[in-house]
Amino acid sequence: MSSPTITQYPPHAALEQAMIRTFEAMKKKAILLNDFHIIKADAWVAIWIFFVNDANLPKHSDVGILRELEMDFRERLIASKEDFSFQELPPINFEYDSKENIDKNYQGSYYLRMR
Repeated sequence: MSSPTITQYPPHAALEQAMIRTFEAMKKKAILLNDFHIIKADAWVAIWIFFVNDANLPKHSDVGILRELEMDFRERLIASKEDFSFQELPPINFEYDSKENIDKNYQGSYYLRMR
């Protein structure tokens, strides 16, 4: 039986699983999140989080929810190190927007917004 290959940074599946669990935790707190997208390069990760509407973003920013969301995600990702065989976390940049803004200003396209 061979041992798993250890990578420096988490694979996409680990990032996605941690974010799905973070979304579930935030939902229990009545935080209205709509979607997320992960962009992963060799040495960094960008995570785009989309609230349901524009009003949610400053409201949650003011009460520290965004910081809590980021910390929750990092904790879940670190907890998965053994399962996904990676050594450390890369620099992670969080970007926030809303589905309402995507629909209104980017023809409903996440791709156009994240370019």
